[in-house]
Amino acid sequence: MKKIKVASAFVATTALLLAVSSCSKAEQKPAPVPAAPAANETPAKTPAPTPAPAAEEPVAAAPALNMELVNKQIEGIYLSANDLEVGVLTAVTPAEDGFSLNASEEKTLEVQDITKDPVTVGDDTFTKRITTKGSGKADLRNISFPAKEGDSIIVYCGSSSKSDARPLHVVDFESGEEIGTITMGANGSKDITVDEVKVSKDGTYCVYSTSGAGYIYQIKVGK
Repeated sequence: MKKIKVASAFVATTALLLAVSSCSKAEQKPAPVPAAPAANETPAKTPAPTPAPAAEEPVAAAPALNMELVNKQIEGIYLSANDLEVGVLTAVTPAEDGFSLNASEEKTLEVQDITKDPVTVGDDTFTKRITTKGSGKADLRNISFPAKEGDSIIVYCGSSSKSDARPLHVVDFESGEEIGTITMGANGSKDITVDEVKVSKDGTYCVYSTSGAGYIYQIKVGK
């Protein structure tokens, strides 16, 4: 009987120690770590915000047509695109009244037929136009003509861009000195700009565009 009691006490003690050890291990067990996604599994993404629709390119408003200049009667010379032959100009091409269209193989000018979409300004309807086909300078890709002190140089023109106005420079052909600038309004195939520059001395002058092509419909020079 004595041996059985001892054995029973030993068994009870051992069971108690095992229970305490199990509880201790349970308390020390770290929190489970979330499983990493499988190699072929695409992680969930936050939906990207829907982009706003692109704004349309603004179209610059054409300057108001100067009807006083359109109706101005002058005594002098003029060049109308209507009087020129259609085609690409690759060399200096004389015209009436001392006008000259100064082009080259590399810097061409072009007379275009716009009969299907003519432009009317005042009493004039243009079925042709001169395009500069790009930027020019005082010695190339320009239109030159004589003028006298006190003359007005009146140009019917427009930018070939639908959204960007472009400068048309009026320059002393010999010295290269600029005597004025005309802003060719955007959408020059529909909305023509008519503006003038005054001449302070006798000489030969020219007009040419920069920042891209411009359309020239008519140039009048005189008083």
